[in-house]
Amino acid sequence: MGITKVRPFCHPAGESTRARQQDSDAASRLVADLAELVQAIFTALPPSRPWQRRLLQQLAEADRLVQVLRLIVAMGRAQAEVAEAAGQLAAVLRAADRYVAVGRADLVIKSAVRLATDLAQCIVVALSGEGPRAPEESVQLRPMRPSRG
Repeated sequence: MGITKVRPFCHPAGESTRARQQDSDAASRLVADLAELVQAIFTALPPSRPWQRRLLQQLAEADRLVQVLRLIVAMGRAQAEVAEAAGQLAAVLRAADRYVAVGRADLVIKSAVRLATDLAQCIVVALSGEGPRAPEESVQLRPMRPSRG
């Protein structure tokens, strides 16, 4: 049994506008899910330690960029503006992911930030209009460190 390549958000040029509308709806759901996840992390994280305050600043910036992305999409701006806004959002979340990966955050926070980063990358792919990248170009998940027993 081989691996099947799935191409979400991609449709051949001859497909109906209904299929493209479904892609747009899926991208909207991804943005809504990301906004909820960022808010959940933001409210669950106390600002008692310096690393927590820094992460909260990064999450506040990500939340602001989610709102900007929603407005740009709702206003029907050019594809380049949409892709740029999605890319900025993904960049902020990648920075937050790198920050918590080497910091003192617990596994729950690390996992939640990693999920937010992956969702942002899915949004970039969904809104780019190009379809998903080849597997070798995809986001690579880092292996978790073995637990010390």
